[in-house]
Amino acid sequence: MEKIIKKLLIIGCGKLGQATGKVLTKLPLEVIGIKRQLSKLNSPFKMLALDIFSDNFSDNIKLINPDFLIYSVSSDLQTEESYRKNYVEGLKITINAVDQLKSFQHLFFISSTRVYGQSYNNKVSGISEAIHSKDFFSELTTPQPKDFGGRILLEAENCLNKLPFKTTILRLSGIYGDDRRHMLSVASDLTKWPTEDRWTNRIHEEDVASFINFLFNQIINKKDIKDLYLLTDSQPVSLYEVLEWIRIELGLSLDKSPVPNANVINGKKLKSEILPKLKFSLKHSNYKSGYRQMISRIKKTN
Repeated sequence: MEKIIKKLLIIGCGKLGQATGKVLTKLPLEVIGIKRQLSKLNSPFKMLALDIFSDNFSDNIKLINPDFLIYSVSSDLQTEESYRKNYVEGLKITINAVDQLKSFQHLFFISSTRVYGQSYNNKVSGISEAIHSKDFFSELTTPQPKDFGGRILLEAENCLNKLPFKTTILRLSGIYGDDRRHMLSVASDLTKWPTEDRWTNRIHEEDVASFINFLFNQIINKKDIKDLYLLTDSQPVSLYEVLEWIRIELGLSLDKSPVPNANVINGKKLKSEILPKLKFSLKHSNYKSGYRQMISRIKKTN
């Protein structure tokens, strides 16, 4: 007996959408991605040019008739107007479209730990200070966003309340990967280093795609999944520590690297309370693993 193929629609097929879709094609899923404009990418799954805000969006969703949907858009600009349009208005249009489908089962929303506006602030004796669990923000922490981005993302998350189908929110910490080289660029140029140190949190793009694959395996095997996950490697580390380590890996000198003005580290320390309890393991459990792979691949291509 052949396996029943379900349809998955990914709205917003940028780097993460492509990475996720590629992994999910190995499951009994027909993966379809949509973007406003199709670039010359070699996608392993079907891609359609479709704008959420076009008049024919709902009609096209009816034709596609997905069982699952991943809403993974990004904001064109770092403005309140752009954030609201892409994350709130676009999501509402999408919800209204899939709500008309009889077979629709589950919507996944890619959010961000930006919703945690709280900031950990503590004087320390050095950047390798031991981290205490009480200092962490997790899935159990009530978000208190402090900027427009965090507030709008939280507003979008709240759009998923009390819907007739299942929903899951994935709050991602700082995502990095082979095509996300911002930190390598900053580490290489001392003039780009910040004047103050702070806590940073990250998750590798490969691990995000792998975890979403894990969730779909759970669904296929008729196991329940939660409505919220915080995706981070749960290894917060100071920004200066990461930059210094990358410079060393790149073979660059630390002689003239900036020194923090004081032993104060701001920012958030994030930890998932749920991931360690699952039968799932991160490929990159800390920043060294992820950036070492990136640097190694760069050196091989040079």
